Amino acid sequence: MRKLTLFFAFTLVVNGFTGVAQTAPKPYEVATWAGFRQAAISYTFDDGCSNQFKVAIPLFDEYGFNLTMFTVKDWSGANWSALKTASDKGHEIASHTVTHANFSQVTITQQETELKDSKTAIEGQITNKKCLTMAYPYCVAGVDSICGKYYISARGCQGFVEGKTPASYYNISSVICGDKGATQNLSQFKTNFSAVAKSNGWLVYLFHGIDKDGGYSPITSIELRKSVAYLAARKPKFWVTTFLNATLYSKERNAVSVTETATTDSSMTLQVTDNLADSIYNYPLSIRRPLPEGWPSASVTQNNVAVPFRIVQVDAVVYLIFDVVPDAGEVKILKSSTFVTPEVDIIPADDVDPVVVNRLDATKDDISAVYNNNRILISLPITVCSDFVISVYDVRGVKLFYTNVSVASNEISVDVPSLKTGVYFVRQNVWSKKIAVS
Repeated sequence: MRKLTLFFAFTLVVNGFTGVAQTAPKPYEVATWAGFRQAAISYTFDDGCSNQFKVAIPLFDEYGFNLTMFTVKDWSGANWSALKTASDKGHEIASHTVTHANFSQVTITQQETELKDSKTAIEGQITNKKCLTMAYPYCVAGVDSICGKYYISARGCQGFVEGKTPASYYNISSVICGDKGATQNLSQFKTNFSAVAKSNGWLVYLFHGIDKDGGYSPITSIELRKSVAYLAARKPKFWVTTFLNATLYSKERNAVSVTETATTDSSMTLQVTDNLADSIYNYPLSIRRPLPEGWPSASVTQNNVAVPFRIVQVDAVVYLIFDVVPDAGEVKILKSSTFVTPEVDIIPADDVDPVVVNRLDATKDDISAVYNNNRILISLPITVCSDFVISVYDVRGVKLFYTNVSVASNEISVDVPSLKTGVYFVRQNVWSKKIAVS
């Protein structure tokens, strides 16, 4: 086991962004994007190029993200089975029309046929999902009223980053990637990530070919992986989701109403409603409120069924964050007597690039870190040969120490100065582990 000397560095990690949409009465807040993340990012792929199945889908599965595949009905052929498999994993299969028609060169009647028949064909093959979004071939938008009969949003490719609410849901801008586009490498991806974070907006990427699969404007699989790995290390900041999910969330967020109907010393009752069609708009919205004073913890139910929630500290405030579906039943917040240590989201600095060789997944439960006698012992599930930066943070998100580590094994030993009793976080680019010092 390798023994390492740690040197001091004091850096405040800024994690106080809120991503709040002011559509609920105090003290309740509705998140601009799911999980109170700062921005939404959708990776969309057109035309069904071969490496989208061989490279992109496995890559996104590896990192726990979902993508959108805009499918040309007459080009799908034998890929329907692969598309169904992708859908079962959570990826969105959406419309790119029947024949990849240029809407500037067809009649209004032909536009409607392209849109209607594509939706019918996809839903006939992907039977457990609705096809609710589409992308215009050649970036030529059609007639909104016709598109709106069959879809709730449509993607164009004007090249800019959308705000949190697009000016038109039937021509949402996307950024073309690959050798014909303005985004080809990690540096350019990061420029877009920075822009969308500052605006609390929605960044939609458009891809065709990957490596040498013959698709238009190919992106290299290496740069695609770097962009995804960069976001994987920043999951608390960026919501990487499908084009459909971002559409649903943004529309519901803008229409939601939150009302507290009853309160006691140990419970609150809420109604969360909107005026949208429940058969379509049923994506959970993230809501938060400060954990009431004197409450060790809490639990949340909707229609008497437990829903996902977190206890999270942001700056000096401890929040209860929970996800509920508008119009899906009464929401109850119940006091719990079991103390839960608040989570603190730790996000790498923007200039910290991902490690994409021998990457260790942040979600792996078999990475462990323990503190013992001024030493942190880290066990990895695999043997790696790489250089990492190991950092230690307190619960406020303040970086206390860091060290460079050259690893050629599955174990790391880091000597640290004495830590006071409490909870700390040990972090590498793509994973974080909580340690307790007693």
